[in-house]
Amino acid sequence: MRSSLHHIGITVSNIDEAIRFYSAVSAGSATGPLIKSGPAVEAVTGASGAQIAQAFVTPAGGGAVIELLEYRGAPGDPIDPQPSRVGSCHAALIVADLDDALARAATLGVAPTSAPQVATQGPLEGWRYVYLIGPDEVRLELLEAPQPREHSVPHCPSRPHPATSAMLA
Repeated sequence: MRSSLHHIGITVSNIDEAIRFYSAVSAGSATGPLIKSGPAVEAVTGASGAQIAQAFVTPAGGGAVIELLEYRGAPGDPIDPQPSRVGSCHAALIVADLDDALARAATLGVAPTSAPQVATQGPLEGWRYVYLIGPDEVRLELLEAPQPREHSVPHCPSRPHPATSAMLA
């Protein structure tokens, strides 16, 4: 069996607000919130006595899901999400249309941190990208794959070139 990413978990202060944001930006659908508590949850999370509201947002294009967790009854101070902080992380969401995703975010009062950029090297060369700061100051990167370039195909005659005919014989 090969490895793949199933989900990314994000701890939030308001599960309903987070569901609205991540569902809108991903054009996806949400499952939950589900309420979890008890010994198994405490053993895994280390949050004794906590009740956790859990939801999953599945982006429209499928792939890994976004798990949202609101811990109730457990202390939790916000972290400093600045990208230069060691240990900080962000999710990157592939969207079909970056401008459309930004318009959906704008309806929630969320603006990008800059104008969309185009990667000029590496595995994302040609991809458009931008960051949003969502609920609880969580940084979300939006990615749009390069659009296929339209190019002209030279006219092909109905009969092969004589040199090609000789090679095929």
